[in-house]
Amino acid sequence: MTASVQAKRGLLYVVLSYKDDSKWKSKWVPTNLPEKGGKRKAEALKTSVIKKYSYLETDSPLPDDHITVGEFMKTWLADIKHSVRQGTYEGYEYRAMKIIHYPAFQIEMRALTVPLVDKFLTDMLNHGKINQKTGEGQPLAVRTVREYKNVLKAACDKAVAYGLLKSNPCSSLRVSGKKNRAYQEELLFLTQDELAELIEFMKGEKLFKKLVPITFMCAYYGLRRSELLGLKWDAIDFKKHVLRICRTVVRVRTVDEQEQTKTSASRRELALFPTAEKLLLQIKEEQAAAMEFYGNSYQAGNKVFTWDDGKEYDPNYVSRTFAKATKKFGRPEITLHKLRHTCASLLLDMGWDIKKVQYWLGHEDAQVTLNIYAHYMKYRMNQQADDLEDLVSGSNLNIF
Repeated sequence: MTASVQAKRGLLYVVLSYKDDSKWKSKWVPTNLPEKGGKRKAEALKTSVIKKYSYLETDSPLPDDHITVGEFMKTWLADIKHSVRQGTYEGYEYRAMKIIHYPAFQIEMRALTVPLVDKFLTDMLNHGKINQKTGEGQPLAVRTVREYKNVLKAACDKAVAYGLLKSNPCSSLRVSGKKNRAYQEELLFLTQDELAELIEFMKGEKLFKKLVPITFMCAYYGLRRSELLGLKWDAIDFKKHVLRICRTVVRVRTVDEQEQTKTSASRRELALFPTAEKLLLQIKEEQAAAMEFYGNSYQAGNKVFTWDDGKEYDPNYVSRTFAKATKKFGRPEITLHKLRHTCASLLLDMGWDIKKVQYWLGHEDAQVTLNIYAHYMKYRMNQQADDLEDLVSGSNLNIF
């Protein structure tokens, strides 16, 4: 296996050349490094990339014709383990275990049918979540069930390639339900006044006070949790007034830190406006004072958002505490991630166009931005119904 560094659309990739079944093949591995100025760092990644994808040149035997669904899912997990991020793999593994232990799937892979998969998805929608107190099944969110379907679909694609299945039983099925429609009707963002009230509320609560800068950065920069907790001081240029989003921290079972973002579009440079700069400088001063106070016990890691002793936040702790804060504030439907929707609505209210909002939020697909825009415009129309009355009142119209 050999590796070279090549550029495509302004980004650098490590391109692997390897033999598979006596045929030369190639694989492009993104580095998320810019073509300009990133060549040296990309070259340094070649050895680790070759090690990570060395399994591509390993001949693996075809699965037995009578392999069970469970055994095949485990084989599929082993195949993808080296090609996805640790956090991504743990998410796949968690959902695969649910599939493996589903009673109706204790059969051979070649016996998997559309009705069986449909029943599995329906069961997950109706009672796929187990209540820890009562042990009873509760409905799972439509989005979560779609993730189960996607995992099973990916494994079935492999089974089709191996000839175990004639077609993928997941392809013709859709996951939908009332919960999904209800989700679309929720108010998914805070207004400027509501955001100010939430921050003021947090400042007055000891448990939630540390969430104030986190809430501010998520609401005005639209940062994902992973981007916020991956933010380091070397990504903030106070001279050029620029904030660079280039690292992430995620957790499924273990905390996984990556020198890359969710997608290439997520890697972005954002202007550091004065209030945000003042807030970050204040955090920096507080950290300097904490380092002096804790001395050798301070856990220096160059992260922006940490505990007083420098210890990094557990991602799940941040989300849980934010959920407690919004529940006590009276807006339990607002999660940490939905502050990204708040950010979008604030920018749209300022007259930003869709492409600018898409870049600011790091959306790879403009359709995601457009969906938020549609929801926002629906809200704005309901808020501005009185405009029509003003229009009628200001005319000479007489219908009575």
